[in-house]
Amino acid sequence: MQRTQISFAHMRVWAFFFAFLYLNIYGQRHTSTWYNIDNGLPQSSAKAIVKDKYGFIWISTENGLVRYDGVSFVTFNDFKVNNLRFGEFNGNPLVDSITVLNNFQENKIIIKNRFPRLTKLQSSDKITFSKGNDVVYRIANNIISSNFYDDIHYFIQLENSTYRFTEKNAIIYRDEKGNDTKISIPFSNRDLNNIFICNDILFVNNLRTRKTYSIDKGKLTVFEKPTLFNDPETRIYWQQITDQTFIINRNNIYLVEGKGNELSLKFLVKYNEIGSHSYCSMYYGKSFNKLYLGTLNNGLNVLRLSNFYVAKKETDFSNNVYYNSLPSGKNTIIAEDGSEFGKDGIINQYAFGNNDNYPMMYDNSGNILIRKRNSIVRFYKDSNYRKKDSTFIKKGFDAFIKSGTLYGSTFSGPSGTQLNIFKKDLFSKPDFVYPFKSFVTTFFQYGKDEILMGASDGLYSIVLGKKAITPIFKNIHVKTILKTKDDLIWITTNNSGFYLFKNQKLIKMPTDRNNYLQSAHYILEDQQESYWISSNNGLFKVPKKQLLQYAENKKSPVFYYRFTKRDGFLTNEFNGSSQPNAFALENGEFVFPSMDGFVFFNPKDIKTYYPDKNKIYIERVKIGNSDTQYFHGTLDLKNDYKAADIYIDLPYFSNLENLYIATRISGHESSDWEQIPAGKELKYTISNLSPGEYILSVRMLISPDGKFQEKSVRFKIEPFFYQTLLFRVIVSIIILIVIILIVQLTTNFLRIKNKALKQIVHNKNSELKETSLNLEVVKSDLQKETEYQKKLVETISHDITTPIRFIAMLSQKLYESDDLELQKKYFDSIYKSSEQLYQFTLNLKEYTELYKAKNIVEEKEYVLNGILEIKKKLFCEIAKEKGTLITNAAAEEVRSKVNESIVTAIIHNVLDNAVKNTFDGEIILNIKENKYTTILTIADTGAGMSDEQITIYMNLFKNPRLETPSFKGRGLGLHMVIHLIKKIKAEIHFKQNYPTGTIVEITLNKN
Repeated sequence: MQRTQISFAHMRVWAFFFAFLYLNIYGQRHTSTWYNIDNGLPQSSAKAIVKDKYGFIWISTENGLVRYDGVSFVTFNDFKVNNLRFGEFNGNPLVDSITVLNNFQENKIIIKNRFPRLTKLQSSDKITFSKGNDVVYRIANNIISSNFYDDIHYFIQLENSTYRFTEKNAIIYRDEKGNDTKISIPFSNRDLNNIFICNDILFVNNLRTRKTYSIDKGKLTVFEKPTLFNDPETRIYWQQITDQTFIINRNNIYLVEGKGNELSLKFLVKYNEIGSHSYCSMYYGKSFNKLYLGTLNNGLNVLRLSNFYVAKKETDFSNNVYYNSLPSGKNTIIAEDGSEFGKDGIINQYAFGNNDNYPMMYDNSGNILIRKRNSIVRFYKDSNYRKKDSTFIKKGFDAFIKSGTLYGSTFSGPSGTQLNIFKKDLFSKPDFVYPFKSFVTTFFQYGKDEILMGASDGLYSIVLGKKAITPIFKNIHVKTILKTKDDLIWITTNNSGFYLFKNQKLIKMPTDRNNYLQSAHYILEDQQESYWISSNNGLFKVPKKQLLQYAENKKSPVFYYRFTKRDGFLTNEFNGSSQPNAFALENGEFVFPSMDGFVFFNPKDIKTYYPDKNKIYIERVKIGNSDTQYFHGTLDLKNDYKAADIYIDLPYFSNLENLYIATRISGHESSDWEQIPAGKELKYTISNLSPGEYILSVRMLISPDGKFQEKSVRFKIEPFFYQTLLFRVIVSIIILIVIILIVQLTTNFLRIKNKALKQIVHNKNSELKETSLNLEVVKSDLQKETEYQKKLVETISHDITTPIRFIAMLSQKLYESDDLELQKKYFDSIYKSSEQLYQFTLNLKEYTELYKAKNIVEEKEYVLNGILEIKKKLFCEIAKEKGTLITNAAAEEVRSKVNESIVTAIIHNVLDNAVKNTFDGEIILNIKENKYTTILTIADTGAGMSDEQITIYMNLFKNPRLETPSFKGRGLGLHMVIHLIKKIKAEIHFKQNYPTGTIVEITLNKN
C-alpha cells in the first residue's frame, strides 16, 4: 500500500523557530591538537568516530580500530582478517553494540565491553547489496564530501521504519508494519548531501529554492523561509550512530539540538581551517566540550572548546605583556597604555602614551593615576581621559598604592627604601614616613591605624603614629597583600608560596604537586566559594573550604585544579607584582593579566573535569615485553615474571595533571598509598613481589570536594615448586625418613662398637705402658724448656743493658756539657735510642714465645726490608756513638712467610754483636733472593771472628745433639741465633770480611 501525504500543520511552529534561530548562539575559543601516525594512530585516516557506552572514543582507520581515552591510543589490528580497512560505524552504543565492516564488506567487527572482536557477518549487516538489477546502498552518515548518484537506490534504516530514495522527486517512508507512504517533493539523489535525521525525523534542505522539508513518520512539513539549514554556503555532517548533526556555514560550526521539531543550533566554534583538510568524520564530546574532526589523510584533529577569552592587541610588533589594569565598565578594563579591553579584544584606545607597567589606580574623583618614571600622570575622567597633567614627585620614586582609606608611595635610594603614608592624597605632605633597609613591595590597611607592610625580606606590622615596626614573618619576599570578598587576608610571595594572615600570624598553604603555586600572584573568589589563583605556570582553582580546613588542622588535603594553555590561554605565565592585580567585573567575569594579553572568563562557565566513578576499568596487563593482554576477575602471574604493568583505563579527556590517582597493594606483602604519575599511560608496575595472593587498590578523586572512588582487583603470583605447600610436606617426610634411617644406622653402629670395645680396652692397656714411657720423655723435654725459658729471661735482661747503658752514658755527657749544640745532639741521640728501645721492649713478649712457637710459616707474607729498617733505627745511635755507620743496602722489596718473630730475633742478635765489635767502621745490611731461597747478609768491618770461633759455631749449628749452652755473660749471641736457625730449618754461614770484620749469611727456604 502506498500513499502520498503533505501536511502544513506545523508551518507556524517552524516559522517561529527559524525566525529566532540566530539568537540561540554563543561563541567559544579553541585549541587544536593533531594526532596521526607519528603520535598515536596506526594510520593517518580517521574515517569514523563514535563514543561507546563506557565513555571511550573509537576511531575507524585503514589499519585497524583505535580506542582513545583522552590521552593514549590503543590499536586493535590483530584480527584474523586479510583486510584492516574499516569504514562507518553502525549499531547502538547505548546497548553496548557497535559494529563496523571492512572494505568490500568481507568481515564484521563488533565492539562490546570495551573490546572489539570478529563476529559472523549476516546478509542484513551489509550496507551495499544488489536487488535485481539495482544497487542498493544504506546511508548511515552524511559526510561533508559525500557523493550520491541517481542510478543507485539509497535508504536510511531507523529502528522501526525506513526512508527509501528510489525515484526522482519522491521519498518513500515505510512504517513498522510495512506500509509505504510516498512523499512528493522536488528531490534527487544528489540532494542527499543536504539531509539529516534528528529525533527520527528526516530533514531535507533544498539549497536552490531555500526551502526546508521535514518528514515525521510520513507527514510532510514545509518551511519556505531562508535559514542556515538551506543556505547555499552550508555544509551538513550527520552521523546516525551518534545521533549528531553539524551545520557548517562560513567556517562556523553548529550542533543541532532539540526534541521533536523544536530544534536549535548550538554554536560550537569558528574554525577557519575546516575547509583546509579532507574532513570525513565529526563528533562532539559534550562531557568534556571537545570536537573531534577526522580526516582521510591527516589523522585526527581534536578541538578543545574553551570559555576562556584572551584579549590582546592584534597589530604587528605589539607588546601584550600586562601587569596592571583598572575596571572601566561592567565588562571592560583599561591598561596603562590606554587600551580598553573586553573579552573579545580592544574596544577603545585612549591616548595614554608610554607609561610604567605597575602603578595604576583611580583617585577619589575617578581620575586615573599612572606612574611615569619619577612623576605621576593624571588623566581626568571628565574629559574622557583626554586631558592630563603630570606632577614630579622626586627622584627614586618607585610606586604608589591605595589601600582602604590610605595612600602610600615608595622611594628607593642607596641606603634603602622609604614608605610614605598619606591620609588625603598622594600630592599632599606625607602623614607618616617609615624607612626600611629592604625593598618595600606593598602595604595593606587592615585597621583604622594599622597596616601590614610587605617587603623583600618579610612581612611587618605598623601602628600609624608609632615608630615601632614589628616583624611578623621573616625571610619571604612579599608580592601582594589582598583581601578576598569573605574578608580573609592573603599574602602571596616570590617562590615561597602563599599564606593566610590570621591572628597576627601567617599560615602557609600547601602548594600544588608541581610547586607552581610557590610563585602565586593573586586570588579571586567566585560565587561558588572557590578561589582562583594565578601563578607563573597556570591558573588554579581550589575550594575555599579546603584551604580553611587545612589552616585549622594542617592535615586536611587540598586539591588544586590547574588550567593551562590547552584550556584556551596563549601562555601559562600570568603576571603579578601589582595591587590590585586581577578583577571581578560587574558582569561576573574575572580578568587576569598574563605575559600574552588579558585572560577573561566567567567562573560559572568554566567546568572542572573529574573521572566518572562508574567508568574506571582495570582489565589490561602487559607482562614483560609481551603484548598487552586482557583479564577478567583475578590476574594470574607466572612465577618467572619480571615485571607486570597493570593499566588503569578511564575515559578522561582533560588535563591528566588534574587527576589524583593513588594505588596500594595488600596481601602477602603490603604498601602504602602511592601516587600514579601523570603520563601517556596510567599504570601500576608489579615487580619483585614474592608469590602469594594480593589485592591492588586504586583510588581516584572524582569531585572537587575531595570525594574518592576506590576500585580493587585481585592478582596472584604463582610460586615455584619449591615454594609450594606440597613441596614443604614432601621435604618434611624426607627429613623424617632420613632421621629414622640415621637412628637405625646409629643403633647398628653402636652394636658393632660394643663388640669391638673389649678389644679396644685391651689395646689401650698396652698403649698405656707405651704412653708412660713417652711421658718420661715429655717430662725431660719440659724440664729443658723450663730451663731454656729461665736462661732466655736472663739473656733478655742482659741484652737491654747495652742500650740502657748507652743512654746513661749520653745522659752523663749531657750533664757535663755546656755546649748547646752538643747538648741538642745528645738529646736527639737519647730520644732516638729511647724510642727504638721502647719499640724493642714492646716485642719482648715475642721472645718468650720463640721456643714454644710451633708454626715456622706465617699465613700471610711480610716484607723483610721492614725488619732490617727497624733494627737499623734501633742500633744506629749506639753505632754512631762508636763512629760506626749502619747501611741498609737492600734495594728491592723482598717478602717471606718464615716466622716473623724468629727472623726478627735472629737479625737483632747478629746486628747487636756486629755493633758491639765494630768501632769507626761500617755495617752493611742486605737481602738477596732466588727462586728457592732468600739470603740475609750482615757484614761488619769490626774486630771480626777468628777461624777457631767460626769453626766452633759452625759445629754447633751442624750438630743438633749438642746441649743448649748457658747464654749468660755472652748475650743472646750466636748460640741463641743458631738455636733459632735450626728451629726454622734455615742455614747460617760465617765468613771473614777482608780486610777486617765478619760476614754472616742467613739462608731462608721459600718452600
